[in-house]
Amino acid sequence: MLPEFLAFINQRTSIRPGQRLLLAVSGGIDSVVLTELIRQSGFPFGLAHVNFSLRGAESDRDAAFVRALAGNLGVPFHYTQVDTHSVAAENGWSTQLAARNLRYDWFAEIREQKGYDWIVTAHHLTDSLETVLLNLVRGTGLAGLHGIPVQNGRVCRPLLCFSREELLDFARNNELEWVEDSSNATTDYSRNRIRHDVLPVLRELNPGLEKTFRGSLDRLSAADRWFQALLIPLHRQVAESGRIDAAWLAAQPEPLLLFSELLRPYGFSYRQAVNIYENPAQQTGRYYFSGTHRLLWDRGVWMLDRADNVYPSFHIEENMPLISAPGFTLTFEKLSHTSFLPGNDPSVAWLDAECLPFPLVLRPWQAGDRFCPLGLGGKAQKVSDYLVDQKIPRNEKNGVYVLESNHEIAWIVGRRADERFKITENTKGIIRVTCQKESSLS
Repeated sequence: MLPEFLAFINQRTSIRPGQRLLLAVSGGIDSVVLTELIRQSGFPFGLAHVNFSLRGAESDRDAAFVRALAGNLGVPFHYTQVDTHSVAAENGWSTQLAARNLRYDWFAEIREQKGYDWIVTAHHLTDSLETVLLNLVRGTGLAGLHGIPVQNGRVCRPLLCFSREELLDFARNNELEWVEDSSNATTDYSRNRIRHDVLPVLRELNPGLEKTFRGSLDRLSAADRWFQALLIPLHRQVAESGRIDAAWLAAQPEPLLLFSELLRPYGFSYRQAVNIYENPAQQTGRYYFSGTHRLLWDRGVWMLDRADNVYPSFHIEENMPLISAPGFTLTFEKLSHTSFLPGNDPSVAWLDAECLPFPLVLRPWQAGDRFCPLGLGGKAQKVSDYLVDQKIPRNEKNGVYVLESNHEIAWIVGRRADERFKITENTKGIIRVTCQKESSLS
């Protein structure tokens, strides 16, 4: 296994002999095998361990194990302990996202402070297969089929040529010791469900699943590199001119895919690109916004420039069925009272049409804004207090929008409607407004 490991490092990574490596070691079998292979390879290295405080005594046990491993090997040991749940709550992140951000930020700090050349993690081929399957379930483009990258900045993953089973064989043959993370045995997380419920079925269909996947991964990565190379002159042309000609675009073999790729560097998601391109009623002067740029439709040409305001305001006329704002899209539908289907989805507002005279204003919330939260009987509340009560993270507050009619807030978009605009037994017409949040699907 060592010759294949060294060959992979030489051929697929930028790691060179003599460079200092900071190994991310949890104490599990993957990182213990990585440590042993690096030791046998002769690289100077140190071990880094993060205690996420998620599993009580088990987390402390893992930290003690890695500390002892570093001591036995006579290499530097770097350690930190973090309150992952508190960081996740403060920033509005999932526990997994908080752990990932904390881990990589700390690794980067240690690398710079201690003079390591690379951060090396123990992700392997089966991890990469699980990632591709998760991306397929959630929705992805070609880039999401690459799996885990071998190298990303100063982070390197030299075990991506080996499956989990190969690592287990190596550990047993070398009589290595490791610790087990009890959470890996559960199906509480999506990745674990893929690992325990999906992969066994796929291996019944194809016993050589990882080997087949490795070949497919190489071809998919090559196809995307080729595709991106073809896009380079087109990206340069758009960057220099700030224009995308609609007639030229329509003449291309896959205009929607090309449109989304040309807009991606400017912060527009694939879903935004679909909504914009497939809008059948384009109007000259119509703007669409990403977090950093705006796209103007002007007589058959899309024109790009930087947005003067990351969070602009919009005036909405009665005949405008769709509005694309930074981070979300609103669609407006007129319904009769008989077609009213109440629900608790905060991304949908059901508003009395007679109480909602056009034009409407869609704008970022401001200090001093007040509304009457639906369900509180008309009692007024400051929007700022509502956001605090709902524990909206500070980094998300600036992006909160309100929908306003006649200077009154009808809806905190995607969160809470106003009591004064609710549907009643006297309602004759309904405006259903749906908020679809944008997410980059690569």
